[in-house]
Amino acid sequence: MRLYSRITFAAVVALLITACGGNDTTYQYKTQYLPVQLVGSEKWSILDVNSGEVVAKDAFVNAPSPVVAGMFYVMNDEGSYDYYNVTAPTQPVAGHFGSVTSFSDDGVAVASRIGGPLCVIDSKGNVVKDLPKDVSQCSMFARGMAAFQNDNGSWGYINAKGDTIIPANYSSANLFLYEDYAMVVNENQESDSIVTFAVIDKTGKVMFTANSSEYQPVQPYFINGVLPVLKGDSIVCLNIDGKEVPNPINDQEKVKKAGYADYSRTPSGDFIVIKDKKTGMVDKNNNVLVPIEHDNLIDINGERLIAVDGDAYHIVDRTGKPVGNVKFSNAHVSEDNPYAARGYIDTDLAAASLMMMFDETSCCGVNASTTLMDMNGMVGTDARPYAGSNTLILPQGPYMIQYVFDREVATPSADGTSAEFNYDAHVKCVIMSLNVNHCPPTTEPAIAKKVESRLGTKGFVLARDGIFCSDYLSAITLGYDKGILNAIYYMRFNESVPQEKKKR
Repeated sequence: MRLYSRITFAAVVALLITACGGNDTTYQYKTQYLPVQLVGSEKWSILDVNSGEVVAKDAFVNAPSPVVAGMFYVMNDEGSYDYYNVTAPTQPVAGHFGSVTSFSDDGVAVASRIGGPLCVIDSKGNVVKDLPKDVSQCSMFARGMAAFQNDNGSWGYINAKGDTIIPANYSSANLFLYEDYAMVVNENQESDSIVTFAVIDKTGKVMFTANSSEYQPVQPYFINGVLPVLKGDSIVCLNIDGKEVPNPINDQEKVKKAGYADYSRTPSGDFIVIKDKKTGMVDKNNNVLVPIEHDNLIDINGERLIAVDGDAYHIVDRTGKPVGNVKFSNAHVSEDNPYAARGYIDTDLAAASLMMMFDETSCCGVNASTTLMDMNGMVGTDARPYAGSNTLILPQGPYMIQYVFDREVATPSADGTSAEFNYDAHVKCVIMSLNVNHCPPTTEPAIAKKVESRLGTKGFVLARDGIFCSDYLSAITLGYDKGILNAIYYMRFNESVPQEKKKR
């Protein structure tokens, strides 16, 4: 597996805080409408954060996606997705798509009908263009471009008309998220341990190349004219010529000297700070903007923030003044998955790909003796994002891999401001998940049947209740529910649990 794969937007936001970026160009999109669950309600509403008014109260059972350019999507009762416009938030514009992305400021999105190819659609639900049949997945659009992957596993780019602008010549390709440059990894690498990456413009022109023996990207996006990279133990910034340059955003000294328990930069260039277990916001000169009196603050567009106080959330402006009086208990701020998948897959290939991930003694590179220390390259140096969880998650091709440990990955400190890794934690099991909800409902049963029929070639035989055991006392089970196929590899048979198989 290559060193650099897609990074979800939620992870990117966390990384931007500590990297070389941090002004209002680092917002993926300006949030005006926010999906929320009002206090006391299990349904979802749409809140106008500028006015503080609810524009669609308790309109949805399932969580709407973030609202971009007035458009959002919601899963319907059938398990497929419908698009809506915030101007008429209860009437679908287009629907019954098996896989979707959010819209972008370009006014287009990528979607596929169940069993069908991917296509580019406009805000009225019209198909702009069907993508070639060999395009297996495609990202949302950003700055007029979207990254796509073909059946050979190679990546390239299309424009908002659906035309291929940069051919699929890369083993990985990231979005033109904040500037007109993107980081890619070339195919045919000479070494899996040293990876050469490049930064290209929107025509495919290579601006510079570098390799992981000297630099390791902190995140794969150009921000404020630089790419943050790790050089040894330090973060440095590379400009568009690949030269090391000073951090263009290096103005936190007054905030740092104030002695807060913790601080982090917002995309608008201010700082969320923690003092005496309370949270507020200051500017770069340490002038208080939002009083340090909240349990938490989340900057959503530079002008509005979500303030958390107890179990209730509400909107405040940059001075901390409440915007409206709506209280909510949950909000959907960031995109969960910016990629749409074609509405069908090769079940033989999917089964074969899964079978390649394990044998009698190991799965996805780990075995019964593997500890977190052996995998510390996956978690970096900051333990706080992993506090309280016993799972590490990593995408591997179309599968999502979850490494489940026998104890917490990291233990938080008493005040919650820091955490320590439990490096002696052992891997208990590995969960390999494949989302085929965008495919016909026969897909996951077909893959499971094909895998189970081939487990004997890997040394596994049926022991009981759908649990297959090896001579080394490892075990594997398969199950599916709501379009998600799960294969669970247990390091020890006596800890294995059968799975249900629920058809859609």
